Amino acid sequence: MVLSRVLPRRTDSLTNLQADEQVVLFPTIGYRSADGRGWHVQVHGDVFSQGPIGLGKRFLLKLLQRLIKAPADAFQSELFRYRVQRFLAKDEAGKQMAVKLGENIYVLPKRSRKNGHFLGTLRLDEQHLLPLVMAASPTQLQLALDVCNAQGDGLGLHGQVHLIEPEGVSVISDIDDTLKHSNVICRRTLLTNTFLKEFEPIVGMAQLFQAWEAQGAAFHYVSSCPWQLYQHLQALFGASGFPGGSFHLRAFRLRDHLLRKLLLMRRSGKAVVIHSLLKLFPKRRFILVGDNVEADPEIYGAAARHFPDQVQQIYIRSLSVPRHDPARYAAAFRGLRPGMVRMFTSASDIAHELPPR
Repeated sequence: MVLSRVLPRRTDSLTNLQADEQVVLFPTIGYRSADGRGWHVQVHGDVFSQGPIGLGKRFLLKLLQRLIKAPADAFQSELFRYRVQRFLAKDEAGKQMAVKLGENIYVLPKRSRKNGHFLGTLRLDEQHLLPLVMAASPTQLQLALDVCNAQGDGLGLHGQVHLIEPEGVSVISDIDDTLKHSNVICRRTLLTNTFLKEFEPIVGMAQLFQAWEAQGAAFHYVSSCPWQLYQHLQALFGASGFPGGSFHLRAFRLRDHLLRKLLLMRRSGKAVVIHSLLKLFPKRRFILVGDNVEADPEIYGAAARHFPDQVQQIYIRSLSVPRHDPARYAAAFRGLRPGMVRMFTSASDIAHELPPR
């Protein structure tokens, strides 16, 4: 649903957001309207609160400890408590959200969902948007979005909306084992790296992406990571120098088979996100970056077959995995033009110049 009505400041409550509730705004995209005279600005965020841990989440915590098999004192560390905090927090459903862009306030038509997430799309005329545009880098433009309290005052969240033109180059990248060390193939190590260790970037990938950004590329980070880890991923990206971009992670609920599928996105879910981006920008060229640990070869190959005029290049980081065999790749990349797919083991294997058209 698109919301274009600007609300004046008023004395009655704009939102039922409470003072003890926390809000996170996720980086999204803005794209031009079909008539070219305005922009659609996507809004996506999360509302939650801290409080007593219920029975279900106590079970989640015990299951996590049992799967990791670490010493008991590891689960008392500040890092573990910080990483697990959002998983144990209360999802705030039914919240009426008001967002602020410049001096204008917009009330989203739909309240927050059961998982605490809220979504909406703002329709802005070019004349209203241009004064609000900021240069995130010499080649990238963005808007700063905020969330309002009941009185219409901003909370100072500075949510990022990346403005994507109809034409140009977009990079869709996985995160786990592509941009950061995760070891997804081993569940115990994956959970240990996720909850008990500092995140480590893959050497050279931030510098590669920086070089591509300087040439005008936009970035979309599509991952099987749960949204509950977003703030930790954002901290890693900021410290490592990865370019800003939209985030597209996975919704996780306790009934989703608990931790057995905690960090594993269903193939269809990730493919849907990628296909939606390709459909949204039919004139843009896309570079897909992933790894061979899970289904990136199959997902990317299918995307290239569905959108042959848009997917320009596929880069797959090659790790030693059981499914690392020529037959797998022949099936995943069947029908693609020669040279479209390139395997790499380190960032230095990839040219810093964007692939030619």
